[in-house]
Amino acid sequence: MQQPPVLPGPAHAPEASAPASALRDGAVVGVATILSRLLGFARDVLIAASLGAGPAADALLVALRIPNLVRRVLGEGAVNSAFVPLHGRIAARDGPDAAGRFAGEALAGLALLLLVVVGLAEAVAPLLVLGLASGFADDPDRLALATAYARWTTPLIAASSLSALASAILAAQGRLRIAALAPVLVNAVLVLVLLGLARSPAPPESVGLTVAMAVSAAGLAQLLATGAALWGGQYRPAWVRPRLSAELRRFLALAGPGVVTAASAQLSILAALQLASREPSSFAQLHYADRLFQLPLGLVAAGAGVVLLNEIVRLTRAGEHRAVGPLLDRALLAALSLAIPGAAGLAVLAGPITSILFERGAFSPADAAATAGALAALSVGLPAAAAARVFAQAFLAREAVRPPMIAAAAALAVTILAGLALQPAAGVAGVAGAVSLGALVDALALAAFLARLQGWTPGREALRRCAVCMTAALGMAAAVVAGRQALAGWLDAGEPTLVRAAALIGLCAGGAALYAGLALAMGAARWRKRAP
Repeated sequence: MQQPPVLPGPAHAPEASAPASALRDGAVVGVATILSRLLGFARDVLIAASLGAGPAADALLVALRIPNLVRRVLGEGAVNSAFVPLHGRIAARDGPDAAGRFAGEALAGLALLLLVVVGLAEAVAPLLVLGLASGFADDPDRLALATAYARWTTPLIAASSLSALASAILAAQGRLRIAALAPVLVNAVLVLVLLGLARSPAPPESVGLTVAMAVSAAGLAQLLATGAALWGGQYRPAWVRPRLSAELRRFLALAGPGVVTAASAQLSILAALQLASREPSSFAQLHYADRLFQLPLGLVAAGAGVVLLNEIVRLTRAGEHRAVGPLLDRALLAALSLAIPGAAGLAVLAGPITSILFERGAFSPADAAATAGALAALSVGLPAAAAARVFAQAFLAREAVRPPMIAAAAALAVTILAGLALQPAAGVAGVAGAVSLGALVDALALAAFLARLQGWTPGREALRRCAVCMTAALGMAAAVVAGRQALAGWLDAGEPTLVRAAALIGLCAGGAALYAGLALAMGAARWRKRAP
């Protein structure tokens, strides 16, 4: 039987190698990420309104954390960081047929592995729940409810993992845009389900169960979308039986540390949630704060984990090693130009944001205030977390996984120790502050490794423009604080939601415009080329 055409290497995908196309791909990835995060917000707002921060909400959010960790890590490039460089090397060395066989082996092997992983997760679901929220051990009802929900949500692990690998294969063809849009389906399906439940008289426990069941259906929709795009294209993976080839062993060896690297921030927030679970409602409060924090961070991480990684691989394979340094300068500046004002905005508007988004139904004003404190503490670490995402790609593109793993382990240790120290005095906000401290350690460690092992430090022009962004963000924050005081009556909890939302949107839009104006006035748009 004639084999279908197999995957070419990145060198055969001119769309992926053109700088203009890279910019377009980056824009599409960013838009898709924002759309997915916004739908995720809508999902969480609907969950908060239905379940508040009570036992059913805690149980459902713990159950969702298990597959969502996988979705976030894989969506931020953990599979791409292992697959794309290795696939490109095989295509260049052995030809496109060998690259197609490798893609088929990876899909078949991953599918077999996931059967075992999901089956094991179903069997040990209570232990998984306690691993995420040990505080549930003292509450048998919450533990039983979270376990029941988790058994419905864990199949999303398999669907997300296979979808991520299919997306990596699409990325190797230069079809980044299709891959970027598929994850939107998961949150879209869940939002539709929650809207259908909005007027349901069912008790919170039943609503939570319905949402947990819908999670697996949403994952299947994503898998079908990426599979259809992959097999409907001109190039397809070869159909092979699972076997542990040398290339597949190398892929697994690279993917494991890559997952740890991409998961460093997620591992830190999981450790923080573990600490928060010891206090009633704290798990849900920190979860909602993290969801807000992830919007700007997810935009940076998705671009770094897909577009930046591919560009570094392309430059390295072309022998243009001296171009990598200026590329990292620009990527770092792009990340910080979003993260710095994002951090300032989240810090000064944490109260109105959490109140307007979540304070309704079963979600009390006290819950909103606690969530706001956690969000403000998380926002401090946003620039460091964004920088760490950029730095990690320089190692992963060269298949150097040890430095990112060491940095991630150091960040996790600092998060746990700081959380234990800060929680007694500051509660959930102290735990969130520990996450920010861990992100700073991660970024500093990666920067030190880059300087020592690859001889890269930020150029003067990049540092100058980062300072401009910081100054502009401080000016924006001061103006937004003044504007918040002037609009205090409109933002009051007693006002209609539309009035409050309009005031908040006005503050955000005005702050963004002021930031852009200040940054441009201080020379942020003037880029002088870095000396070679």
